[in-house]
Amino acid sequence: MFTHDDALKLTKKMHARYGDGFARQWKGFSAKEIAQEFYEELSAMTVEQIGRGLMRMKTHEFAPNVSQFSNWCIGDLKSQWLGAHEAWNIARGSIDFNGYELTVVWTKECAVSFDAVIGMVKLGDKYQIAEAKKVFVERYERMVTESLERGEKPVYVVSYGDDKEQRKVAVREAEIAGLLPGGTSQTLIETTQTPGEGKSEAAKFKAIAQEHLAKLKTQLKSHNVKVEIEEKADVKLFKLPEKLDCWADPFEDSETYKQTLKKEGKPIPLAVQQ
Repeated sequence: MFTHDDALKLTKKMHARYGDGFARQWKGFSAKEIAQEFYEELSAMTVEQIGRGLMRMKTHEFAPNVSQFSNWCIGDLKSQWLGAHEAWNIARGSIDFNGYELTVVWTKECAVSFDAVIGMVKLGDKYQIAEAKKVFVERYERMVTESLERGEKPVYVVSYGDDKEQRKVAVREAEIAGLLPGGTSQTLIETTQTPGEGKSEAAKFKAIAQEHLAKLKTQLKSHNVKVEIEEKADVKLFKLPEKLDCWADPFEDSETYKQTLKKEGKPIPLAVQQ
């Protein structure tokens, strides 16, 4: 249940997020009076609904009034969709200034629209980025309009970036906001691994194996056990004599083979006695 203390925390977040814009909007009201307005409007809201409003607040440029924030929390079909400029802020945040990909939680419409302009964004030129935003907004608005006409709600998916810690934060925030199913963030984090992380894990286990092997060699050496063939001294190769007495085949020429054994004083095997 949304309490009065929760309302105070919420208004403090809004003041920190919007600064002078929030202060001008509530000029003449005390902090307790502002919190009371939000409490009266939001007291029946669930944690998930408030989280949805907070998530929306992160991408909205201007401070919402009480009614607007309430709509974000409850959400009719249209209000459930991010506006084009809000969607752009999320999409733009999927790439940092060095060109590395970051984890974002967005809709298919947002992802497809950004994919069309990602080349311009990566160039980093302010004119190219301005043009990219224009193209993105037009394409996103068209796709959302088509989705609304079909009566579809936004479906959020995770686009994983390279920073593992930032990924955890982004996924967890989206789960709290109700954009992802509750209780799935840990599974998503544990079961998703970038190719780079896979190579890193393989290298780590290889290093561990080599370390244990080195320790094993040290232990064996301490007990005077030679573990490398290079450590064996005076290794002499066996040299065959130039002339060898060839033995007859015991099955093809059994008589000659038997005579040779008799000369050598050796017993005749049962297999060739018959």
